Parts: sequence; C-alpha cells; structure tokens
Amino acid sequence: MERSPVAIVNPVGVEETPSWLRTMVATFLDDPGGLSVDRWTRVLARTWDPARAWGARDRGRWVATLRTEDRTLTVPGTNGGTRDLRADAVTNVTVSATHRRRGLMRQMLDGALCAARARGDAVSILISAEWPIYGRFGYAPATWSADYVLHRNRLGAVAAGDPARVRASDAQEIAEVGAGVFTAFRRRRAGQVDRDQRWWDIALGQDGFPVPPPDAGLPHNWIVHEGDDGVDGIVGWRATRQGGLNPPGGRVDVWGLFAANDAADRGLWAYLSGIDLIDEITLSHRPVDEPARWLLRDGRSLVLEDRNDFLWLRFLDVPTALTARRYAIAGELVLDVRDDSPATEIDVSGRYALRADDDTAECETTARPADLELTQRALASIYLGGVRPAEFVGSGALTELTPGALERTRLMFSTSQPPWNATSF
Repeated sequence: MERSPVAIVNPVGVEETPSWLRTMVATFLDDPGGLSVDRWTRVLARTWDPARAWGARDRGRWVATLRTEDRTLTVPGTNGGTRDLRADAVTNVTVSATHRRRGLMRQMLDGALCAARARGDAVSILISAEWPIYGRFGYAPATWSADYVLHRNRLGAVAAGDPARVRASDAQEIAEVGAGVFTAFRRRRAGQVDRDQRWWDIALGQDGFPVPPPDAGLPHNWIVHEGDDGVDGIVGWRATRQGGLNPPGGRVDVWGLFAANDAADRGLWAYLSGIDLIDEITLSHRPVDEPARWLLRDGRSLVLEDRNDFLWLRFLDVPTALTARRYAIAGELVLDVRDDSPATEIDVSGRYALRADDDTAECETTARPADLELTQRALASIYLGGVRPAEFVGSGALTELTPGALERTRLMFSTSQPPWNATSF
C-alpha cells in the first residue's frame, strides 16, 4: 500500500492548537483528552506565535509537532558574573509512532534552525528527551542537573542559617515577586534560562491564565525570604508522604528554591531542613555542586539520587556566541570547527580566531593556522564551562595542533561554578 503524502506546515494557526496539542500530548504518553490539553489550549490562545510553530499533517491529522520560543540564556561574564545571550529554544518536538523514519523531524527542525539563524540567534537550545536523536542535528549537552534527598532523620541534617526572615506566602504573591527574584537568582550562574512575568502568571494561574489542575504537582505551601529591600528568596513545597506515630516520617517535595543572595539561600535552607514530622526532603533539578551541602553539619545527609545532562546547545553563529561570553584568563586561540551534523542544512564549519582580554572578547573568521581542531558539538559542550576540553580528545572530537593550546582552552573557558539550568521548556 502506497503511503499518503505528508505535508510539513509552518506557520501553524492558533485555531489549530487543540488538535496540534492532542497529538503532542499523546506522543509524550499523556492523556490527549485530559485537563492539561484544555488548560494549555487556553494558555496558547493568548501566547501562540504561528511563525514559530511547525507540524506535519497526514490526511488532515497532525502526526508531528515542533515549536520554538524566544528565550535568554546566561553565559559566563566577568568576576564570576554572567551576561545574557538571546537563544532560540526548541520545544514540543514529537513524531507519532505511525510516522517515524520519514524525515519529518528533520524537515521541521531544519526549518526552525534556519529561521532562528535568519532572526540573528547565535545559539539554539533544547531539553533532550533522548541522547542519540539531537546529536544528529548538532546539539550537545552543555549543563547538568542533579536530584537530591536530604535525610532529615540523620543528626547533622539541619542547615546552618537564620530562618527568622522566612514567612509563609501564597501563589499570588509568588507570581508578583517571582520574576524579580528569579532574574537576580539566574544571574548568579551561567546556563540559566529566563522566566519572565508571563512565565510566572502561566505557571501559577494568575492574570487571567487558567489555574493548573491539582495533578500538576504545584506546592501546597509557598515560602518567601524577606531581605532588607524586600523579598529576595522563594521556595515551594508539598508533602508527598504523611508521617505517622511510627517510622517512616513524612516526605516533602521541593519546588524551586531560588535565592537572590547567599543570606536568602541560607535562610531558606535553614527553614526547609527544620520542618517537623518529616524524614526526607526531595529536591529536583539542582546544581551538581549543590552549595547547601556545606551548610549541613553532616554533608552525607544530602544524598545524590540522580545526575543527568539537561540543557543542550547548538551554535548557529560561532563568532557572535563566542564574543557574547567572557573568559577566565586573557588569551588567543584559533579554532578549526567541524560541523558534524548530517541531519540539518545548518553548517557553521570554519576557522575562527578568538581573542579575550579583561572585559572584552572578539571572534572572527581567519586563515591563520589552527591551535585546535574540534567538532561543533564539542565546542557547544565546552561553551558554558560545563565540560573540560580534554574529555573530547580520546573520542577524536578534539585535536590539539599547537602544544599548550588544550590547557589554554581549558583555562579560558573555565568558570568558577558548573553551569546549571533550573528551567524546563
């Protein structure tokens, strides 16, 4: 039986969102007739950008989806700070099981990447559901995150800090202060994706957006930390296991925990670790070098449960991206970049001269001899400081051509903290 032709559609009109969403949700193993589809249909009616939505349609039915968002990414700055870089964020990528291996994803993503480059975006980012898929399109892991359990039944599990400035709050206040607190929080580390005011209104059902259903997993309890100039820290939690008269005690799942400064961070951790009637506090999508461990009298009470790659990155404009960040030491490098992405027309291969000095960085194409030869994917993983260049030598993805260039690259691209992204999209 001959296959019917499948049409790639872009833009996708807002009137198509209900059926487009049902296809996307079903492929992600959720209920296409559930409350989440109704809620997100109403959300997207106010936020949908047809030009940034793709899909594949077969005989009038959606069989594949893809959407992009305009986001901002923190990249390394000076003195441990960060700078902002506009990024094209790819999300909602699905292909129905009935239509795999037909090149539908390649056509949609290639169209999205070309559109992003035409807009002037220097990088594209995504959260990869499966490792092998996105490497073909040039993406590589650039940040990692970790899940922890704080075992409150151990003697040294209470964090040092003063919870006196911590108080109860509610979703309305969190929506009002969240964008400001999170902006200050995200500027403290490279790799963070922004959450603007609309993000907070959508997440918490404010400003006329529908309230998330009970099964969305939002906290039952909201907490803020009051600094001298107002709220400078927020956290939410919900009990997922009630404690009884006999062990085990209760369990609490934490949502967020974002602090604009160290004092707020210590205060929130002191509060969390002092909650009564619980044995365990679970925290997801935290940094791999969780600083709170050093607030605990017994650092072993905070147990690493899982560690995963999280934010993936792909270059669209190497000179612009390398110029946007700052470097740990002054230096010069000539990088011969090979774009090893067979599934897309985007190709950023070339030889680039990078020069960094104090608070400036310049990058341009050059004909000078290269110091390093490396793949675009290797450079993408190195870019935010999350991977050391030497890790790629054994795989052949990076070759040192000038003695000392590998170590110079490590020092220039190094950061005081590993990059971390707390935001899904």
